[in-house]
Amino acid sequence: MPDQIPEQPINLKHLSSISDADREFERDLLEVYLEDSYSHLELARQAIAAKESNGLGREAHHLKGASGNVGADTMQALSKELELAGKTGNWAAALELIPQLEQGLSEVAKFLASHYSG
Repeated sequence: MPDQIPEQPINLKHLSSISDADREFERDLLEVYLEDSYSHLELARQAIAAKESNGLGREAHHLKGASGNVGADTMQALSKELELAGKTGNWAAALELIPQLEQGLSEVAKFLASHYSG
């Protein structure tokens, strides 16, 4: 067993409150969130490559809102940073955030698999 428990990628208290503690609904929400977020992250990557601040801002804003809705607090914070990077034209910072966001989504996927299996 690890010495330190890592921060959960999903705020279960928040997710439970919006789902009325319906675990099947929580699983469905997280599945849709992941699918949706991977596509918006890809669009954000394309916007960075094209240096389209409006497109990046739109995708980051969507990721931030969706993450907040399901209680993906770390993803929400990273998405907020991405949105700011787009607004300020800080393309290097935006590019550095993409792998962090990918890792965040990977953590949510692992969480989904381990907490809602069976």
